[in-house]
Amino acid sequence: MDDLREQYLRANQYRDLAFVERPYLGSPGAPAQDESNTSRLWAHLNGGFLMAHEYTRWWEESRALRTTAVLGDWSWLNKVRITGPHAEAFLDRISAKSVLSQQVGATRFTPMLSAAGRIAIEGVALKLADDDFLFTQSGAQFWLPLQAQRLGMDVHLADQTPDWTCFALQGPQSLPVLEAVTGESFADLRFSRWRRTTLFDTEVIVQRQGVTGEIGYEFLMRTDTGRAHELWRRIRDVGRDVGLRELGYRAQMIGHTESNVPTVIRDYLPDRFPADKLPRFARLWATDDELAALDHDLTEHLVTPAELGWSRAVDLDHDFVGRDAVRAEADAGGPTRRWRALVWDADDVGELFAAQFRDAPAPPAPDQAWGQFRLQFHRVRRDGEAAGWASAAAHSPTLRRMVSHARLDAGLQPGAEVTVDWGFPGSPTWRLRATVSEQPLLPDHRRDDPVAAAAARGE
Repeated sequence: MDDLREQYLRANQYRDLAFVERPYLGSPGAPAQDESNTSRLWAHLNGGFLMAHEYTRWWEESRALRTTAVLGDWSWLNKVRITGPHAEAFLDRISAKSVLSQQVGATRFTPMLSAAGRIAIEGVALKLADDDFLFTQSGAQFWLPLQAQRLGMDVHLADQTPDWTCFALQGPQSLPVLEAVTGESFADLRFSRWRRTTLFDTEVIVQRQGVTGEIGYEFLMRTDTGRAHELWRRIRDVGRDVGLRELGYRAQMIGHTESNVPTVIRDYLPDRFPADKLPRFARLWATDDELAALDHDLTEHLVTPAELGWSRAVDLDHDFVGRDAVRAEADAGGPTRRWRALVWDADDVGELFAAQFRDAPAPPAPDQAWGQFRLQFHRVRRDGEAAGWASAAAHSPTLRRMVSHARLDAGLQPGAEVTVDWGFPGSPTWRLRATVSEQPLLPDHRRDDPVAAAAARGE
């Protein structure tokens, strides 16, 4: 698969090659995905990767996540291999979550911070062997080398983004599909654990992981044999017996909002650029008009782990970049804002849609499952006064409501009534009512015993 790696490297030469010279490249599963991508549309994601926009209908795909199973493609996430005699020490130093107790066969959520204690990048690290980790998250191929250079540690970093798939099988029926595909039992595999298997004469790591709030598994298959599309096809075809649907990009992010998954760009900005460079980064995700209309500084959206509800992912008893700032925040009583959800008023949202068919000016209605990483932070108000930000707004077919994430003043408790400023440059701004809710909006089943869960459903 040298050709895939060459295309990937060319696609990432943002500053050296013109746009027309940088290739698009299909996911390793693209030949099979093309068979069922009825939208005939492909989203352009990290490093030139293309992803099917909508396989069947976005609302059917979203509901299947909660009722049967879905197969989604996260292969576009960057993957960096960390090896060398100081690999563990290096990862421990740059991660707010210590990895010193992490065992081979385990996966750990490892948020990484700036010196100011704000999120620079976050992802998961698989421990493959002693001093051998695979870290997955967008931007890792840039951030990790910068940290290695700054710390001067003996560590080898290799961008392996095109070398592995990340096919996510998620939902209540994911275990029987997994076992039918592999011919092996995975009932005893706990959350954030992984094991190796072989499919289509190719090494595959199966990890129990996911960002959907459901029991789920991810297939990290080596791409060098060129058989990843056969794996995608087998999972899809086997899963049809239980109602599995492929999950397109249009519906993919609905699950993030329903399941309390803060996502960079959609919910916050990463603190890995000088303040004067942040607008340039934000321009990738917003129009010039939208940025010009901002009435606040973009640094407002740089956040600490506690502000996103990630305090449990921080180990203050080990030395890591940003620890002093995190400790100071905790000593001061915690962040001034807390991570919440908002359930938007159905009548107000309905009126917004109805207004599109009347003569009076009105802001545009929310896109139905827009699915893109667009920079959209909407001001939240309590009794007319600014009280935080709403983000990642999505129409949930499962909840039958417009819902969103929110970073709100710490004093705002679940049940509080607020309004959300909804408007765009050149349009009026409406204040839509919403109710503050706890996170997540749906029960978190990621750590459930899949056998017991099936029995409880009468299966």
